[in-house]
Amino acid sequence: MPLQIGGSGTVKPYVKYNAKADKWFVRWPEGGDMEIARPMFLIDLKNIRTGWLRFREGQAPERVIDPSLDRVAPSPGDDFKRGFVVAAFSQKFFGGTVEFSSASIHLSNAVRDLYAAFEEQAGRPENRGKVPVVACTGADPMKDKYGTNYRPRLELVKWVDRPAELPDASPVDDVDVWKGSAPAQTAAAHVPPPAARTPVPDPALETEF
Repeated sequence: MPLQIGGSGTVKPYVKYNAKADKWFVRWPEGGDMEIARPMFLIDLKNIRTGWLRFREGQAPERVIDPSLDRVAPSPGDDFKRGFVVAAFSQKFFGGTVEFSSASIHLSNAVRDLYAAFEEQAGRPENRGKVPVVACTGADPMKDKYGTNYRPRLELVKWVDRPAELPDASPVDDVDVWKGSAPAQTAAAHVPPPAARTPVPDPALETEF
């Protein structure tokens, strides 16, 4: 089967959480990883996608994205793990809009719980058409067969109008979405780093994110 690595050839800026070290990093195409403080950021949970992800050092991630949040694509093979892809925005912490994705079980569990809070609040009249602001307030050590890893504490702190920098669109390329002929599995429950770019001050947002 062909590698599911996207069709645009565009390297997207991204933010990542290192669950082994409890550290956040951001990367833009023109440079390497830059460590950042625990961030506060907008996250487009309305358009989050789930699927099978494989990350290898020094290589572009391979992906097979689920057709929808409630239809799971078949596993493409060894070393692929369940994960998520979502767009996030923070001028202060990320320098703009970035991709946030991971197959870390502890981070995925944190995002799954965050998504549950999002679903519960999204239907409220005062939140319609808005996007949630999330803060990482700490991390909890989690011991497993790989030793001690960390699960970030992600809190939905408020809702704001969607900024132009965070389009209401899918965070994945269509070529990455599974379109096989075999029926996808029905999900029991969906689960649901940059040389530094100098942030451009945004008077409306710079004090928080």
